[in-house]
Amino acid sequence: MTPSEEAQIKNCCADLYQSEIARLILGETLHPGGLRLTHRLGRLMGIQPGDWVVDLASGRGASAMALARAFKCRVLGLEYGAEAVADARRGAGEAAVPAEAHFARADAESPPLKDSIANGAICECSMSIFTDKSKTLREVARVLRPGGKLGLSDVTLEPNCLPPELDSQVGRILCLTDALNPDGYTGLMEQAGLVLSLREDASGEVVNLLNELETKLEAFSAWQGVGEKSGADDGGWQDQARSALLLIREVVARRELGYWLFVAEKPR
Repeated sequence: MTPSEEAQIKNCCADLYQSEIARLILGETLHPGGLRLTHRLGRLMGIQPGDWVVDLASGRGASAMALARAFKCRVLGLEYGAEAVADARRGAGEAAVPAEAHFARADAESPPLKDSIANGAICECSMSIFTDKSKTLREVARVLRPGGKLGLSDVTLEPNCLPPELDSQVGRILCLTDALNPDGYTGLMEQAGLVLSLREDASGEVVNLLNELETKLEAFSAWQGVGEKSGADDGGWQDQARSALLLIREVVARRELGYWLFVAEKPR
């Protein structure tokens, strides 16, 4: 992949995750389990008050601010999308409960940070869409201090099990198209020099998310039905989303699609 092709993919992903469709489908946290799973990942990492934690692909900043409030740590969110960074900064400035969360526009795959500067790094439902996962994890290892920990949560997918119909906008929003299986993520972390300390299956969150998405779609359809939009074209994305959710349920039922938490440590 050429640098220009890689940049184009990153720009497309940033635009997609800043879109109103992504917000409608996944909400503000953009990952299964929401902030509840973010807090669990923070506890598993052992984040301490005063720690510096880097949030890779921080989106609109919901997870970064939640971690900063819950653990009294300092969080730096790195996000490629300019609109998302602006929203995150605005949200941090207007928050009723202050949190030491800062946001910068940067490529999370190549964080512009000094060596051994962070106590922790967190990456939620983003590693699956990174174009060079191996490089990203090597960069994480570089940025972490000795003893620092990476908390990773992501969609897991067995090889060659994804129906071609899910290679679409909805499939990409749900982090499916380039996801690995649990051993795939583990192997990349170990190759980067990180020592895995925990793997936890949280695949039930995928089912919960599917239930939530179906409810949201039905509510949105009902709202359109009572609005003054008869004859309006919604672009067919709702029908596409419904079909995608049915296909995803089938893959989940075969236990080929899941959601896992990982914690890995940089050796001292």
